[in-house]
Amino acid sequence: MSDELAEEVNFRLAESSDGQPVLDLLKVLQGESDTFLVDSDLDDITGEEEAQQINFINHSRTNLMAVAEYGSELIGIVTVDNIQESVGEVGVAVLAGYQGYSIGTNLMELAIDWAKDFSSLDQLMLTVFSNNKPAIHVYDKVGFHVTNTLVEDGREAVKMVLTISDKSKKD
Repeated sequence: MSDELAEEVNFRLAESSDGQPVLDLLKVLQGESDTFLVDSDLDDITGEEEAQQINFINHSRTNLMAVAEYGSELIGIVTVDNIQESVGEVGVAVLAGYQGYSIGTNLMELAIDWAKDFSSLDQLMLTVFSNNKPAIHVYDKVGFHVTNTLVEDGREAVKMVLTISDKSKKD
């Protein structure tokens, strides 16, 4: 892999045709890492159901799903899920073989730009395990700050928040 990798990666909103590839990506990510938690059992979701969910997300101002694509392969994902009024929870993950090329940072910046320019959210938040220093570094670099420490899945985690200050909506 070359240093030009990041320049060859396409960052875009997920499309309904990505239903099965997104499920496949999530399954690989879940198997690669114990820091990536998925709420639902991925084996219970069909590609068609995921495609419908992506279509719903794309028509929302409070939810986002975007992907990083290298060639025809999805290699990373960022989601924003509306968890309470005007607050979205961010999740981001990149396949292990593609980490260290700023792909996670680019996905986070895409989510932040979406939140500022398009969403109706006032705040993004995320929870990350305290020992996941590379992820915490990325989140800190893009403007998140730690608000508190908690225990999740029996492990210490931190909650990080980014307030969307620039809500100058484009009409």
